[in-house]
Amino acid sequence: MKEHLTLLIDDKNIDLWNELNNIYKIELIASPEGIYSSNVSSKTATISINEEDLSAISFTHQLIHLSLKSKNVKIAEDFYTALEKNERINSLFSDGLKEHVTYCLELELTRPLFLKMGYENQLITSDFNEPKMNKKMLDILFKRYTNKNVYDREAVDFFIGTFFAMKSCNNPAFKYHKYFIAFQDLDKELYTLLSEFWLDWKTYDMEDIEDSYDKILQYFIEDLTRWISEKTIS
Repeated sequence: MKEHLTLLIDDKNIDLWNELNNIYKIELIASPEGIYSSNVSSKTATISINEEDLSAISFTHQLIHLSLKSKNVKIAEDFYTALEKNERINSLFSDGLKEHVTYCLELELTRPLFLKMGYENQLITSDFNEPKMNKKMLDILFKRYTNKNVYDREAVDFFIGTFFAMKSCNNPAFKYHKYFIAFQDLDKELYTLLSEFWLDWKTYDMEDIEDSYDKILQYFIEDLTRWISEKTIS
């Protein structure tokens, strides 16, 4: 697939490509699902590509994932592991929510890298022009969130997922201030602990080998444990 490299590598990602080739033996394969993905086994990295859509930006996403792994930054794996240490907290997060939250956490760390490489902000995510919250969605959330002190599991899932979606949204045209106020009115305790986690996450420096997000995840689970301790969720 060497002929594909002329379309996947551009003047913005070539330095990262060369850097990673000094760390891994990189193999490209066609993705049967038509999606870009990557994995590492020892010193061999495999990148699956969509041959019907050869995109330098999609390819760069995978290069950055490989770069994170080379620094032992495994956000999804470590987030899942942290949740699994507490059975009730783990059950609070649907599979879709786990995937979504880790995506938002990774995006917050990697977006500056894309911008530094010269990619335009609006091209970094596929949903740049899609608002992450609107009044109709908020009205439904308020109606479903609790009933006689019983919390609706799907509504809590939506609350958490939408909080992170709004926080990680990279389109400055969307203003979420009023929705954050509404979230705080709906569940101040949950909103506060999510906000504190997000602020802590923004302090993590993956370029600092002495920095770690282990404590950030630990405190997040502890805060969630206190929040859920006296609640019935169904």
